Amino acid sequence: MLSQEIDRYLESLESQKKFSPHTVRAYTRILRDFKDFLQTDILAEELNADLMRDWLFSIRESKKAVATQSQAVACLKSFGKYMVRSTVLKHNPALAIKTPKKPQRLVSFLSQKEISEPFNAEDLFKTEFGESENTLRARTVLELLYGAGLRISECANLTWEHLNFTEELVRVWGKGSKERIVPLTKDSIKWLNKYKDFQSRNAIPCFPKNFVFSKDGTKPYNTKKLYSDIHNLLRSIGWEGKASPHVLRHTFATHLLENGANIVTVQKLLGHSSPNTTQIYTHVSAEKLKESLKQAHPRG
Repeated sequence: MLSQEIDRYLESLESQKKFSPHTVRAYTRILRDFKDFLQTDILAEELNADLMRDWLFSIRESKKAVATQSQAVACLKSFGKYMVRSTVLKHNPALAIKTPKKPQRLVSFLSQKEISEPFNAEDLFKTEFGESENTLRARTVLELLYGAGLRISECANLTWEHLNFTEELVRVWGKGSKERIVPLTKDSIKWLNKYKDFQSRNAIPCFPKNFVFSKDGTKPYNTKKLYSDIHNLLRSIGWEGKASPHVLRHTFATHLLENGANIVTVQKLLGHSSPNTTQIYTHVSAEKLKESLKQAHPRG
């Protein structure tokens, strides 16, 4: 029966490193919704593209975001691939379904002047008792997000063995467990060392296998806590846009392109599989150029 195959597929996802816990949770929700839509438990061999299209149409009619629709299609394609691999189906029916195009939108980022504020405002990272673990952690995460373009989840999973201060590099495992090597700025290394010294002074082990951002070295802070650090930091400097860690990653990429980096380099630093994903940042730079032209040109 289809429900049994869905259960087997979801169990297999949890054992595969290429799927993050977030993706596993999302695909579990998606396939349960699909199963509820069908109302009856059909034979697994009866699964076809028409049933999938009917469900996707209902999602579209319910005004779900395009990103949600795209994730549903990706899930069905992955499930269909599993069904073929398991010899339940001869062909993957989901391959006949097109992924909806996401509307092009400009990302939110800080200008080069705006991003200088948190780095220059040293009082943001001090308390009446001096530097605290919270303030040091926020500054160090800030350096990694803007200085190296890391995702907040990549910061959370960082261990000390991933950092090579001699070579000034950090080894990162991004989406789909894809590995990349990213250069570290001098300031990133400085604050990582300050944070490490603080941890050591407070009897928090900093051995190679220990997590960098952790209360005890063995269990990392969750992304929600690190997200909160950055959210509060951006609000404290008066940033009125979306105050998320990803804004700093967007800012990292945008500033690189504005200052002459080529798109392939930025793609590799961000860990994007395709340059098409990175292309959004060229649009951002183009929009900024248009805005500058309008402001400066006599007939703008």
